[in-house]
Amino acid sequence: MTVNRILLFVGFPLLLALLLFLGMWQLNRAEQGASVYQQYDEESSRSAFTRLIPNGDIDEFRYRSIELQGEYLSSKQFLLDSMTHEGRAGYHVLTPFKPNNSSEWVLVNRGWVEANADREVLPQVLVNEAIRLVRGRVDLLPQPGLYLGESADSGFWPKVMLFPTFDALEARFESPLMHYQLLLDAGSSDGFLRVWAPRVLPPERHIGYAIQWFSFAGVLAIMVIAVNVRSRISFR
Repeated sequence: MTVNRILLFVGFPLLLALLLFLGMWQLNRAEQGASVYQQYDEESSRSAFTRLIPNGDIDEFRYRSIELQGEYLSSKQFLLDSMTHEGRAGYHVLTPFKPNNSSEWVLVNRGWVEANADREVLPQVLVNEAIRLVRGRVDLLPQPGLYLGESADSGFWPKVMLFPTFDALEARFESPLMHYQLLLDAGSSDGFLRVWAPRVLPPERHIGYAIQWFSFAGVLAIMVIAVNVRSRISFR
């Protein structure tokens, strides 16, 4: 058996197994994404809570709407950096909100604002602190694929944070926060650009990727069969 044939029969099963694994992995991702979108749609049809949900119930009530009366704290806001919209760089504006008759603070995501070309110039995000009614969806903070460490404290407000944890936000805010954000509804006032959707790829995209990997596996199998048949014929 030649070296080429040895490489063919050893490398082929490994590469084929890898391609099939990637295809199955994408199908699994599609199933997970479908579950997220289903939860998002189901929560859309349910009535809104009129109280904060406990931190331990976030997974169960993620995407549920909450309607609260209270007031914003304009002087201590956060800007989530590296938030893009249609290819443009910008921030998500997180504003602390305290419901009436509550000692808890929750961060309301008031939407996306475009970043200035000069990153030293921050957007104007001040908001009236009058008593108001806000409505928003429960969600987690966006997370990077790779943990980047905590942002340096600029020493002034609003504070620009790059994929922070709630612990990091609490340390800057110097007061406990609920460990979820509220995505402000489009009908609520004093918001910015709000185009909310689950932060996962649609299941159809993952299925498309799976089909590609399985196609590669099929093409590889056909090529190996063709080479094997050809070599057999040449030895006759």
